[in-house]
Amino acid sequence: MRVINQFRLFVSTCFCFIFVFNSCVADSQLLKTEDVNTIMKQIFSQHYDKKEMTASILKKSFNVYVDQFDPDRVYLLESEIHPFFSFTDSQVEQFMSQYQQGKFPEYQQLNDIIQKAIGRARTIRGTLEKENLSPLFLKDNSQQTPTEDEWSDPDLKRPFAKSESQLAQRTKQVLAQFITTEKQRYGGPYVIDRQDQTIRLFERRSKDHENQYLFLNENGSAMSDAEKENAFTMHVLKALASSLDAHTTVLNPAEAYDMRLRLEKEMQGIGIVIQSTRNGYVISQMVKDGPAAKNGEIKEHDRLVSIDGTALQGLSLEKVTEMLQGKQGSKINLVLKRPANDGKEEKVVNVSLVREEIAVNDDRALMQSIPVDGGIIGLIKLDSFYENDKDNVTSENDVRDAIKKLDQKGKLRGLILDLRENSGGFLSQAVKVAGLFITNGVVVVSKYFNGEEHFYRDMDGKLAYDGPLIVLTSKATASAAEIVAQALQDYGVAIIVGDEHTYGKGTIQSQTATDDKASTFFKVTVGKYYTVSGKTPQIQGVKADVVVPSPFAHEMMGEEHLDYPLKPDVIPSSYDDDLSDVTPNLKPWYMRYYAPTVQHKKSFWDNMLPELKKNSQVRISQNKGYQAFLNSKAGAQAVDVEGLQIAEAVFVMKDMIRLQADHRDDETNLRETAAKGNAQTQ
Repeated sequence: MRVINQFRLFVSTCFCFIFVFNSCVADSQLLKTEDVNTIMKQIFSQHYDKKEMTASILKKSFNVYVDQFDPDRVYLLESEIHPFFSFTDSQVEQFMSQYQQGKFPEYQQLNDIIQKAIGRARTIRGTLEKENLSPLFLKDNSQQTPTEDEWSDPDLKRPFAKSESQLAQRTKQVLAQFITTEKQRYGGPYVIDRQDQTIRLFERRSKDHENQYLFLNENGSAMSDAEKENAFTMHVLKALASSLDAHTTVLNPAEAYDMRLRLEKEMQGIGIVIQSTRNGYVISQMVKDGPAAKNGEIKEHDRLVSIDGTALQGLSLEKVTEMLQGKQGSKINLVLKRPANDGKEEKVVNVSLVREEIAVNDDRALMQSIPVDGGIIGLIKLDSFYENDKDNVTSENDVRDAIKKLDQKGKLRGLILDLRENSGGFLSQAVKVAGLFITNGVVVVSKYFNGEEHFYRDMDGKLAYDGPLIVLTSKATASAAEIVAQALQDYGVAIIVGDEHTYGKGTIQSQTATDDKASTFFKVTVGKYYTVSGKTPQIQGVKADVVVPSPFAHEMMGEEHLDYPLKPDVIPSSYDDDLSDVTPNLKPWYMRYYAPTVQHKKSFWDNMLPELKKNSQVRISQNKGYQAFLNSKAGAQAVDVEGLQIAEAVFVMKDMIRLQADHRDDETNLRETAAKGNAQTQ
């Protein structure tokens, strides 16, 4: 089996989104169990500290296998799963020998138990669906107080059920939560009037997940032997890889393409985003300038009925996505239905499209301006750090262009860089975005699996913006976004406003998703990163200078809540860059063009923090909406916390602008006083 050795470094948390795309699923090589050892060797060769298969990793992998199938503990009984969590040393030694031979009988036994648990779960749901479920639809489950059996937060693990009656109770609870989510999404009256549709949607989504372990295709028929082995091998690989640390994993082709789309902002296809709803598959979004958008006949909320003559009813989202795939230049025929304005018959729309290569502009840098005395405050929202060399689409260019456009709107007196839900991206882009706000200097030091350190510097000597700067964060700010936030905080050029701390991911991954030649896709943790202060955000995150809670403030989320995270540490700071990693023949260039303009650490905003914190705390304490949210988890549903956080960040920025102006006035007065004194002396 061919495994790719080329990698591109990135730092990111998981991405969760569905695009209709043209991927290499049809052309990818089906996996065999004998490939597991080969692929894991490739991962071990790059991993930060795990270099070979061990008994500990094998033991962990069974936990991970179960967690991936039954994270909510609604399928498996404690008695069924206990043997797989209590292997003896001799058993593990036997597993190790089998692993080397590409044999995995214990995983197969575990999967047999999972298949029986699925049958039991379907029986439980069938019995439940015969009951009168109207009370579940009418009850307000959002305010329900958890019982001792329920988990208090989705990020915490629930114990396994001890009886089938407990499983039935949990299944009913999960259905109640699903109904609540649907009511929040579509409105209570709509869902209550369509109870049967909601139950069918719940059942369909449950079966889509279960069929992966039953080795059934989307139509419920058995996979071929080769497809079955491929699916089983993928389950095993995911369990083994994810046992190394919180972020190493093997990706299926669809996951790999999703990652590539996010990182490169480019796709091939017809340019639609589809969503599985109670009414079927609905077009929720169209990519600007894609074939669907340019066609003009397709509208958002149209229901996709058939593709190339095949009806979609009963098919899984994965299958529908696969049917929409195809080579660039190939044709595709769609039948859609659109509700009529008079509420009667749906309008049928027939469309023929040609798949194209599309630049995806969604989730690129967005900006807005807020009027303030003497100019504007700029707000730039950046949701990821992306890079497409071919089209020169980068987060650095987009942020720089946004700053220029803001300058044209009025005097830019303050800037807020919104990284609240930025989950990461390319390491190189994090360095370049941070470099827009410093002259020269070390932004990141990465420490790799082989002990090597790599210094990432900003070296252009230019500033895109040099004024009051806020980096707005939340617990969902992760990875590359944490690099930018902590580096700018280290240098003292920005203050951090947001949740008490960010996500806490200070590790670097390599990935094969953006490699055109890759036949196997995975990402592997190859190192940890540290900013110029020598600190890593690993586990602890980036601490806010001014705490202004986000919608995630109540959530137990972050690296500390994941399985097998790497531990944090520190390295020496790099403010006084000694260029120790630079080769002797290049040092003269660095000394002449880089060293003279190295960014020095500023202390001005550190001195202003007491007043900034005090003012913000007073405003938040007097804000009824914020207090409702902070004093009750349920308050998050009734309060626009995201809007409140933006508004408070603007208030903090106005304080910064005022404090800077006062400081400049004081300096001017001091200079004038000194000048008068000198004149009198003369």
